[in-house]
Formats: sequence, structure tokens, C-alpha cells
Amino acid sequence: MELPYTVDVLEQCQISPPFGSVPKTSLPLTFFDIIWLPLSLSPVQRLFMYEFNHPKSYFMDTILPNMKHSLSLTLQHFFPFAGNLTWPQDSTKPEILYNDGDSVSFTVAESDYDFHQLAGNHVKDANQLHPLVPDLLNMSNSKLASVLALQVTLSPHKGMCIGVTYNHTSADGGTVSQFIKSWASVCRLQGDTALIIESPPCYDRTIVKDPKGLEMILLDVTNNRYNINKETFNTPVPENSPDNLADKVRATFVLGQSDIKRLKQWILTRLSTPPLHLSTFVVTYSYVWVCLVKARWGQDVVANAYGDQKENILFPIDCRPKLDPPLPKTYFGNCLTAGIASAKRGDLIGLDGIAIAAELLGKAIKNVDSADKLMNNLETIILENKLQAMEGCLVSVAGSTKLGVYETDFGWGTPKKVEVVSIADTGAISLSECPNEIGAVEVGVVRNKIEMDAFSSLFVKTIQGFPQCNIDG
Repeated sequence: MELPYTVDVLEQCQISPPFGSVPKTSLPLTFFDIIWLPLSLSPVQRLFMYEFNHPKSYFMDTILPNMKHSLSLTLQHFFPFAGNLTWPQDSTKPEILYNDGDSVSFTVAESDYDFHQLAGNHVKDANQLHPLVPDLLNMSNSKLASVLALQVTLSPHKGMCIGVTYNHTSADGGTVSQFIKSWASVCRLQGDTALIIESPPCYDRTIVKDPKGLEMILLDVTNNRYNINKETFNTPVPENSPDNLADKVRATFVLGQSDIKRLKQWILTRLSTPPLHLSTFVVTYSYVWVCLVKARWGQDVVANAYGDQKENILFPIDCRPKLDPPLPKTYFGNCLTAGIASAKRGDLIGLDGIAIAAELLGKAIKNVDSADKLMNNLETIILENKLQAMEGCLVSVAGSTKLGVYETDFGWGTPKKVEVVSIADTGAISLSECPNEIGAVEVGVVRNKIEMDAFSSLFVKTIQGFPQCNIDG
């Protein structure tokens, strides 16, 4: 479908840390990074949308120079994002290599998009956001892979969008969010890097313990299952393909604080043993998972001939605080494991589906609540090829309410909307905090139009069937 707006590239440049500020440095990948190598051709794309009621001249003369300068200063502390993924011939594993002068691709564009239409929660074509996020740069050296690309797209007197694309092998959402918020603070404070210096990224790889030898297991797996090795490392990065999204739409849904409390109270009445983990995200995952299953397969358990089919949900869990010893919040790189819950489709469609989902999700979290359990979980996922060999349908989750994406203020206010654009390619759902209500959750969904219509109706009407509650009770 034709886009309702045009995008004109004004400038394409490279931004480096200040010359001579960072020596040549290599950052070896850990098993937490290597596990993402098979997905390195599917970069993560996030879009920050800001209201910006200023003319183009003010943006070009005042805002843009400050954004570039502050990005350079921030990259001095987050230098791996300016480096490249590579697999040296004399190394047993890949690494991120930074050489003085390495840089981040930075695109500046102008558009006539309708900001409020673009930043709304309503249903829109899935391909509408793709021109506002950049592609990772394909390197002239085939043994190097870029890590990060940025794009700023201005609609004068309306809005500004900042698109971020990154290779997940280099870092997880926590690290990228720390980088973006650090850049924003330096920009907002006109070049003051004090906030980064107070809490700098941690690059110490020796604190990541590998008692089960997961690194070598994963290197064998990536070679034997995916043909990723020293010789084949780094194939060209595919560009966005909006044509593949022609039949898909995207929308954002909000579970308010009162909705979440109603769900929690109802779940507790349906289970004989209360779940150990009935947190906001467990309740949200449970509700969204059941609505998605019903939207795809219908709500009639009796009529559903595939009630015994498996339904699965996969969600990220930050391992930093769970390891022994714990890793600092500022640890740079990946440090995630996967929580996995599975249920019969008929059970989720049934009357107690949301409660059943919450109980299963609580157990999945319990399975990784210590360093030993976490390592055992990772070992099982890897050795049993659990993600690829999973039976039935899979819903995966991108993002987290803990990332604080709506705190990202460059100096002209916090974002009006933040979207994970890449869920259109992966089929995942996205989660973040809600900017308009403390304790509420935003859920981003991409589906075909028929399924989206069904999901939208279920999302609104299902919660209305639960009893009201006093959110202070």
C-alpha cells in the first residue's frame, strides 16, 4: 500500500567518538550474546516520536548540531556501538572491534507525515513506520557487521521521529535504552556528560561466569544448525521490505492500572493456590496471550477441533540481578534468558484461560529465579533446540515495562509515542510502560486485519466482564 507521506533524505553522515578519545578495543562476545547470532539478520528497530512545534531552520541550525555533538560525546562512553561485529581469524569466537575513527550511521530526513496520525494508538498499516527507521550499514569489508544505525526525521511544526536500529548480538534492550537515554541527557544538558560518568557502562566480561561451558556449546550449535562460523560470518543485512507487510496492520492497546488490579483479583478467585509471581507483567502477558489465541482460533472450546494443540509464549527475563554474583545494571551487552510457558489451546480459550495462563507464567518465572536454575534453563533451551523445536503456535514478547523508554528526553520533552517497529517482521508483541498513567502498560500488536479486528474487540470487551475494584483496596 502507498505510504500517506513522503520522506526526503537531507543528510547521510557518520558520527564518531571524539578523535583519539577511545583506543582500539575489542569486546569479546559472551554466551549471552552468541545465542543471538542466528537472529543477527533481523535487527531490532525502535522509533521515538516527539511533538516538535518548530520550523525546519531552527531544527537545522540549533537542534541538529547539538544532537550530533552530544551523540559523539556519548559514543566515547558507548564506543562498541560505533564499532563492528567481526570474527578474527585468530579467535575462537566473534567480538565487537572498535578502531579509532569508527562511527555510527546517522541519517537526517524531512517528511510531511501527519504526526498525530502516526503517533496514535489506532489501527494503521504496518508499513507506515518503516521509512522512519534506518537500515544497518552494509560494510565494504564482508567480515565486518555494523552494530547500530540512527535516523532523525523532522516534520516541521509537527513532530520529530528518532529511529534506532541495532544488531541484537551486540546488546539487549536494557543496554540500548541506557545508551539512548544517556545520549538524550547529554543533548538536553548541552554537552554535559556528568550523568554518564556517574553511572558508566560496564565492559568487564570476566564477571560473566560460564560454569556449564555454554559458550562452546553455542558456538557448536551456531555452526552445526545455522552454518555460522569464522568463514561464513556476516552475510549482507536485508533492507526493510514493506511489501511483505501489505496485509498487516499495527495498533497499540493499553491496560490501565485499574484493569490490571481487576485481573489480579479475578485470577486469585479462580486458582486454589495463588501464583508466586502475580506481577503486572504476568497479568498483562496472560491477558494478551489469551486474547491473541481467541482472536486467531475463535472462542468456542467445543467447536474448536484443535483444542489439544499447543500454544506457547516466550518472554525475556533480565539475568543481571539473578546471576551469582549479580551483574551491574549498567553491564554492556546481552544478559537475557527466555521464560517459556505452554498450554493446551482449549485451556486458554476456556472460562479460566487467563488464570491458567497466569499460573503457567508464574511457574516459568520460578524456574529461573536463581543463578543455578537460570543456567540450567539456558542449557536446556540450547541443547534441546527448544525454541525451534517447539510444537504449536508461539507468541513472543519484545521490550519490557522496566526499560523506561518514555523517560527519553532530549530537551524538547518526553516522547508522545514509542514503537518497536521490528515486531512487524518478527510477529512478536511489544510491551512498555504507559506515558499517561503510572502502573499502566502499553501493548503493541501487529496482525492481519481480520485477526486484529477480533483481538481489538476481545481486548476491550473481555476486561469489561470482570468485576470493578477499588485500585487503592
